[in-house]
Amino acid sequence: MMINRLAKFISAATVLAMTVSFAPQSALAQKFSGAVNNNIEDTLEFDLETSAPNRSGIFYGAIQNPVYIDKPPFQLGDSTETSREYKFNPADLKVSLAEISDSLRNVLNTQSSGSSFENKYGSTVVKYEARLEDNSNPKNFVNFAFYAPYTEPFTNLNSLSVFNASNLTPFLNSQGQVEFPEEISNLNGDSLASSRGFIVTFEPDNVTKVPEPAATASLLGFGIVSTVLLRKRKKRPETSLSK
Repeated sequence: MMINRLAKFISAATVLAMTVSFAPQSALAQKFSGAVNNNIEDTLEFDLETSAPNRSGIFYGAIQNPVYIDKPPFQLGDSTETSREYKFNPADLKVSLAEISDSLRNVLNTQSSGSSFENKYGSTVVKYEARLEDNSNPKNFVNFAFYAPYTEPFTNLNSLSVFNASNLTPFLNSQGQVEFPEEISNLNGDSLASSRGFIVTFEPDNVTKVPEPAATASLLGFGIVSTVLLRKRKKRPETSLSK
């Protein structure tokens, strides 16, 4: 009885381990944060869900947890004014190839000065854009766009996995960040203006480890062999008694 229970336990443990090992690596949600129209106080932050489904160049629900942080200007004295947060609904992200003007190209390359994208922007770029809204009446909103050079891995317009840490590692600066030039509107303003850029910062916990195939195969083999041996051991007394 005890041997039978042990065999069942080993079989169940092996199946569970296989399920975990063979599960696909989960896509990572990366944190984006950027200043608003060169305002060193106000910021816009959101998570980019790199597994968002794509249809016709639109990644549905890719923008998660967007927050516009409106900080009060620096004040002297006993001012009690505090920051105000505008939390927006999840939003879609549109991606497209864009032909840009010489002036915008110069702005993008200037904003990228000192970064991995310095002088990488040509007349064709990859443009990512979105509109954020909340549930107020009338709705608060923010429009923004950010740009990547039309080079690998950003030539893949069908997946946001280009923003996973493994793909952006070659573009990290000395602070372990990647910065994308951006254009963003003021709160409830439609016109876009150049800003400092969205910064992507990677944390060590963002790396998902996948078991090695050899380890998975060894575990599977151990489970099978152990189960067979235990069952044979259980059958031996029954065979000897029948003689």
